[in-house]
Amino acid sequence: MLDWYNKGIYFISDSTTFSYAATCLADGLNQMGVPIFANISYCDPLISDFVFTKISDMSSVRQASCVVLDLQDTRQYYEQTVRFNSPYSCTIAFCMQDDVGKFCADGVDVLYCAHENRFRELAGRRIPMAFGLSSAMIRKSMTLQKCQPRLEKILYNFRPSLNQDLRSSLDLVLLPVLNRHIPVLCKYSSAGRWNDDYYELLRSHAICLAYGGNYEQDFTKNEYFMGNERFRLFSANVKHIQETVILRWDSWRFWESLVFGCVTVHLDFERYGFLLPEMPENWKHYVGINLSDVKADVERLMDERDRWPEIAWQGRQWAIKHYSPLAVGRRFISVLSNLQSLGTP
Repeated sequence: MLDWYNKGIYFISDSTTFSYAATCLADGLNQMGVPIFANISYCDPLISDFVFTKISDMSSVRQASCVVLDLQDTRQYYEQTVRFNSPYSCTIAFCMQDDVGKFCADGVDVLYCAHENRFRELAGRRIPMAFGLSSAMIRKSMTLQKCQPRLEKILYNFRPSLNQDLRSSLDLVLLPVLNRHIPVLCKYSSAGRWNDDYYELLRSHAICLAYGGNYEQDFTKNEYFMGNERFRLFSANVKHIQETVILRWDSWRFWESLVFGCVTVHLDFERYGFLLPEMPENWKHYVGINLSDVKADVERLMDERDRWPEIAWQGRQWAIKHYSPLAVGRRFISVLSNLQSLGTP
């Protein structure tokens, strides 16, 4: 078995920072007592108090049990295969970026990816992961009071954005139906992802819309795209199980809404192929919309108004249980230990 607790794990950033997900993972592993080394010094107190400390003496990390490559600047890799030549016996690539579905990784044992969809398969050993919850976000949410009154309104907190086909679609098909039953409040918080007025919006509303994503079709059926050699080579690594799939579906707001005790509205994860290591249950942990019958889902939401506190509370408990930094760290070690027991890596 890999000697995690003696040899530790070496994190390498391809940027001047570490990503949110990598920071949460390192935070969880550190809570477990696993030594963490890094190629840069970095800390973001809005995510965690954990500090990555740059190791200048490489002899102390050459025998690390595992190296984690935190891939952040992936846009340059559009429609390409990224190749690595790692001297480590166990090398894990780790990426949560929006365009992670646009490249494959060669030369690594595992590629941990956000936004995975079972209706669109890419080559390589890929393990789905989530944005999840940070220690700071959980700590902020601990000020919740179970009996705190909430506005019987739906929070719509999306600013106009690029590559958000799903939000645009639901603006057209979901919001008009919701507005016939319950007020939808379009309210923006001040600049920055995490601030007190945003937390207050989450604390004070019963329901929060928390979806995102863009559509992708099987472009291999279009001769124009297949005439591009770069695209054609990449497409050889992609298999569409379904003609149209939703990518970039993981949403910051999904996790923030859950942990702050809102009834969280997204699409039905199972129906649309969204992959997580631990899946939420529709109408138990969140409300997942069926695009084919939006009216029925809205009517059910209103009919089950008395269940809103129950759904919100169970969603919060589920998110903390499976996607706190400590839970993510434990799952990371478990998965890699199982891979090793099978001879890979």
